Amino acid sequence: MRLTEFFEKKGKKKASKSKALLLIEKVWPDIHHKKNIRPSMFVNEIFETIEKKFNPGNSVRGSIFEYLIMCVFFRENIEPFFCQANLSFVPNVVFDFTLFDLNKKPIIISVKTSSRERYKQVELESLAAKSVHRNARCIYITYDDDGAMIEKKIQTREITGIDEVYTTQNKEFDTLIKELSKKNYLNPESVKIVKTGIHLG
Repeated sequence: MRLTEFFEKKGKKKASKSKALLLIEKVWPDIHHKKNIRPSMFVNEIFETIEKKFNPGNSVRGSIFEYLIMCVFFRENIEPFFCQANLSFVPNVVFDFTLFDLNKKPIIISVKTSSRERYKQVELESLAAKSVHRNARCIYITYDDDGAMIEKKIQTREITGIDEVYTTQNKEFDTLIKELSKKNYLNPESVKIVKTGIHLG
C-alpha cells in the first residue's frame, strides 16, 4: 500500500496533497518496508536522503519530520493518537502529538527539526499543559543533536515543563519508542479532553 493511501486510511484526510508526505513516499513508498530497522535509522535515513535529493525549505522540513515520527508510531503500533491537538482548558496551544494511557494520562510529544531557541516555545507549551493536566508527561523530540544542552537544563530545573528530550540521532530515541510501544492507549472517542485535533490510528 502506498504511503499516502495508508495515511488516508488511518484518518489523515488529503494526505495525497501533502508535499512533505509525497517526498517521503518517493524515498520510502511502503511504510512497512524494512520492518526491523531501528526507528532512529528509519527517520535519519529518509530525512537525509530527502535533504540531499530535494533540498526542501524549512517549513516542509518540519512537516517531513512530523510525518516521519507518525510513520514510526504506526510502524511500532503506537496508536491511536492525536496530531495537532488542542486540549480542553489549554487555550491557544496546538500540540504536535498526544496519546492517552489507560489512566487517561496525557503523553504530549513535541517535535522540532532544530532545538536552538525552539525549546523555549516547547517549554511554555508544556507548562501550559501541566497547569491544567498536572500528570501530563511532556516529551521533546528533535532531529539535531542539541539534546544534551536541554537535558542539562532539565536536570538543573531551569526547565520544568519538558520532562524528557530525545534526538533521533541517538539510541535513546529507540529506547523511548520501544517503551511507548509496550503501552496500551485509549481510543480517542472515549476521551473528552481533546477539543480539536486529527485522530489517527
